[in-house]
Amino acid sequence: MTRRPIVVALLAVLAGCNDYSFSPVGHCLVQPGTVQVQLAKVSSADILFVVDDSPSMDPKQQGLADSFKDFIGRMVATNTARAGKGLEAIDFHVAVTTSSIFYAAAGTRACVAATGGNQCCRPSSCTDVATCARGTGDGCGAGQACVSTPLLDASGNYVLGEKAQCCAISDCAPAGTGCVPGDACPLMTTAYANPAPSTSFCTEGLAVPGAPYPSGTFVAAPGNPTVLDFPKTLGWGSWGSATPDPALTALVQQFTQNIRVGSCGSGQEQHLEAARLALQKALAGRQPGLAAGTWPHPGSKLVVVWVGDEDDCSSPTSAPLAMVTSTPGADSCVLDKRRPATAQREIPVPTYADFLAGLVKPGGAADLGAAFIVSSARCADGTYAPADSCTGTPSCPVQPPATCHAGPVCGGAYAAGERFLALADALRARGFGVVEGTVCDAYPPSSFGPVLSAIADLARPLAALRLPTRPAARAVTQLRIVDGDGATRRICAAGAEWCFVSCSDASASPACLTADTSACIAIDEAKGGCVANPGETYSAEYLGMLPAGGCTSASECAQELGGAAKDWTCSVEAGASLGSCACSGG
Repeated sequence: MTRRPIVVALLAVLAGCNDYSFSPVGHCLVQPGTVQVQLAKVSSADILFVVDDSPSMDPKQQGLADSFKDFIGRMVATNTARAGKGLEAIDFHVAVTTSSIFYAAAGTRACVAATGGNQCCRPSSCTDVATCARGTGDGCGAGQACVSTPLLDASGNYVLGEKAQCCAISDCAPAGTGCVPGDACPLMTTAYANPAPSTSFCTEGLAVPGAPYPSGTFVAAPGNPTVLDFPKTLGWGSWGSATPDPALTALVQQFTQNIRVGSCGSGQEQHLEAARLALQKALAGRQPGLAAGTWPHPGSKLVVVWVGDEDDCSSPTSAPLAMVTSTPGADSCVLDKRRPATAQREIPVPTYADFLAGLVKPGGAADLGAAFIVSSARCADGTYAPADSCTGTPSCPVQPPATCHAGPVCGGAYAAGERFLALADALRARGFGVVEGTVCDAYPPSSFGPVLSAIADLARPLAALRLPTRPAARAVTQLRIVDGDGATRRICAAGAEWCFVSCSDASASPACLTADTSACIAIDEAKGGCVANPGETYSAEYLGMLPAGGCTSASECAQELGGAAKDWTCSVEAGASLGSCACSGG
């Protein structure tokens, strides 16, 4: 199939995704109703780069700057192809922020719960104990508090665990922000060093000594816009010629300047939180110089690109991780990931997946894509290895040559991007397009060219119609073309003129699913008859899967929807992985 390279997003219809009608058949409570949606083309993309600006990042930022031409080249090819099919070009709008929000150093005082509120006290005469109530005096003697201390090996490096100590406390003072009983009281840094560190330690880039960390605010080189607008009217076809469009050339140059954010930022990289803050500020009109609603654009495709050589370490300002570091990467962030989930201080990854997915809605983003250029490689067993690792376990042997370098270390040895890739998995599971790459490609003979080309593919519209939910079965899905008066001009033939495709397939011609349904439908442009004319729209009617996540058994139906298993049937089509609940008739 040659499929029409358009994305469609829900514009207007029902307030909810599925319209359920109540029908007391036996003990069943609900049956799925019909959903009608109208869909429209998307030809805009808003792209946010979140770049690690901690020390060691200079080569990666230069690699991005050098390889941006590959991104532009792929966008040129996309727009040229669209023009040949009578479609308008894709315009895109690029913003940059950094991973710096704060740095919480572990102070010499411990946070202790007291009657009048938490206090920061100087511990002394500490004794190891088997257990005690962290941050209180419970389990310790009079005048003592229970303090948790990270375990170190003989070389001073972290091992996985903590030890409880009963410490005599004295010299107490009221606690400031982020005092969590049992922790060291953090010493918060929220600004770049002033004066700036020596150039042998880091490169200043866009940082201003003494100025606050960006905390999600867009950054740009002096004189450059914080959002680079690549409009539809650019001379896309001139790229690569002897006389390229000067406006396009200038925009590419400005990106190469904006992406060199520098490497004097916080060593407590909070990539995911920086993205959330950037988007929240933009949506609320709190990005300097940008009015609310001007970025991201309503109805556009939102793409977030993270670039970092350490894993995410996002924690709340009100209760931050206090950083203790011995060797690069061996720090509190690593230790926090090994704690039980209920004890972890880092903001849970699902929080960010929910936030990003929630931006795709009527009046918001039409679609979402995410790209991760990080310090990890995936192993076959689902674990992660640092991207600069050239050895491994039997289940994850030597990494592909592209991720192995005998030269500079390209990622912290203890900092495989576990949280990054967990977010990638969560977004992919929701049907959004995801691209993964390694920061090691900043070093020759590799380059960021291929991954930036893949991100350009991610930024263009999905070559499919996206429905708000997944249909229950192929037989209960109908696609129509509706003219400007609302009348049906054509009912498209399932299997012949359209098919279900994976929503995470960002290729120009996604493969048809041989079984099962999805929330995405691809149009076979070669057939011609199922292509909407200007002024027309696509309309899809289908029975939504019940529950939205599908079922595999009648017992699951009863668990999700009430009643007993005998009241339900989980109808699964041949070859499908999930079914939809239907009343059995009692």
